[in-house]
Amino acid sequence: MLEHYHLAQRYKKKFPAFFPPYYPTKYHIRSTHILRTSQSAASFLFGIFEGMGPLNQFSSPTNLSTDGFQPVGLGIESADEDKLLRFMDNCPAYTNCPMTKNAGLEATKLQKSEKYKKLVLDPISERAGFSLTVEDVEGLYNLCNFEHVSPTESNNSSFCDLIPRSAFALLDYSRDFYEYYRSSYPNKLGYELSCVVLKDVLREFESEESATALRFAHSETIVPLITLLGINEDQDIIYTWDKEEFWNRTTKLSELDPFATNMGFVVFRNSSSEQDIIKIYLNEREVKITACASSEEGCTRDELLDIVRGTLGQCDRSAMCFGTNATNDDVIISLVDDVIVSKRDNENDNVQPMNESTSLTSQCISEKNVGLAVAVKLADENKILLDFNLFVIMTGLSGLCIVLMGLVAFNRKTIISNGVNSGYHKLPFLDS
Repeated sequence: MLEHYHLAQRYKKKFPAFFPPYYPTKYHIRSTHILRTSQSAASFLFGIFEGMGPLNQFSSPTNLSTDGFQPVGLGIESADEDKLLRFMDNCPAYTNCPMTKNAGLEATKLQKSEKYKKLVLDPISERAGFSLTVEDVEGLYNLCNFEHVSPTESNNSSFCDLIPRSAFALLDYSRDFYEYYRSSYPNKLGYELSCVVLKDVLREFESEESATALRFAHSETIVPLITLLGINEDQDIIYTWDKEEFWNRTTKLSELDPFATNMGFVVFRNSSSEQDIIKIYLNEREVKITACASSEEGCTRDELLDIVRGTLGQCDRSAMCFGTNATNDDVIISLVDDVIVSKRDNENDNVQPMNESTSLTSQCISEKNVGLAVAVKLADENKILLDFNLFVIMTGLSGLCIVLMGLVAFNRKTIISNGVNSGYHKLPFLDS
């Protein structure tokens, strides 16, 4: 709650023109139905409108303890209707995609290995004074993360003291890679579904009435969008026990997606060309998008629209989730189950992928991971066990409360520089 409160105040200080006194048509605010997300929204909105509201500013006495409280309208879609901020829900093609279903297989394999026992279980058990299970260690890792962020315990974490630095790095590595295969480059459908969010951003910018749009969602919303925009430009996470490899890896979704992750889309007017430029901020720092090559200042609307159009079915969610020819749930599930199928060649007894895979195959998995997905699917069906390696980065519990911000401004002729202090917590062991 404190992070969202202070995050709001920093955004307001940096972009004061975007946050006028509250009026319903000036703010388009939505949250998912998950309760913690609406709590994030309430915390953020209190930081924006603190002292600006009408309550307790009248002459008659009230029992309110805070002057100027501003009630704010918050739109929330039901679980089965939210096709924007929880685009991954109610999407059979995504749910049944082999890459989605089996993203955690290699994590389990890692946790059962002798290396994991030697580098993680044994040293933590030694510090604790008794034998710990994988579940115990994962629990300590989660508690350490939360305790570090806690405003009262951040400098004195008894749980973090139980985890050696090298063990924590490996736990972070193994947690990160699950998210990578579930929501990033290997899972094509998983990240291309986020085009609906980018389309929503552009729709807000095209509105005749200037407004500030605020969206409150999840890691599962924001990591795919980061991937779609190419912010973590396809850096593969490779399964390795080499310390230098996993310690100094380029792709760390736990850093891209910390507590209170936020993305800001801000429209500026170029004073020389009078062309609108959209700047994108990730965790309050401006990021460059490879697909936006026409201007060093940011992206044009057309460039972002091209990203939307380049997705499966030009961002037709129904086609992406249900298949263009699907007429009922039975057909949908049948198509998904047959995304990757196999046949046994009687002559040489080899297992090969069938040639007549449905069009959902390319939707589900990026081309370079099709072979891996075939192996996963076959292993899942107990037809054959193939040796393949996965290593993924997961944001862990670092993305429980996520803000996706769409900020709109027109006729802005100056680019506001980035602030040095972002206010994000970073675990002390990961200073490298």
